[in-house]
Amino acid sequence: MQAKFQWRQATPDDLGAILAIQNIAHADFPEDEAVLAERLRLCPKGCFVLVKGDEIDGYLLSHPWTRLRPPPLNRPLGALPPEADCWYLHDLALLPKTRGSGAGTAIVSQLTALATEEGFPAIGLVSVGGSRPFWRKQHFTVVTDPMLAEKLESYGAGAAYMERKLIDT
Repeated sequence: MQAKFQWRQATPDDLGAILAIQNIAHADFPEDEAVLAERLRLCPKGCFVLVKGDEIDGYLLSHPWTRLRPPPLNRPLGALPPEADCWYLHDLALLPKTRGSGAGTAIVSQLTALATEEGFPAIGLVSVGGSRPFWRKQHFTVVTDPMLAEKLESYGAGAAYMERKLIDT
């Protein structure tokens, strides 16, 4: 029988595990330790790790942001925008052995509740590496807008900005 997973709030002590998972799950889209540490520092309530037994098998980093303006990959934010109008899911990464366990769906549900509680009308993200089918199952849709082309350049070919509406605006 497979061990049960549990998502918990990430802490700075989890950064080593987050980097190790990123190197496996997102080898084509690596980000510097300082960038990931900043996300965790700027919005700790939006950052989680997947604990399975004594191991960390996944993570999610997220924070308030501005719709249709995904931050460039591997760049510090500096600060969260005071005019934030969406919750931004920066990264969800699971080790291969954990995929298909329901952990991804569980944390998206938890994040949806958090973003709704915080009063945001939508969650935005950039889909990379063939992840679009997963995000569609989580009720995200591709948003096309000419201003997104330049914003998506750092994410590579095939990247798409997606949103999940939480409330009608």
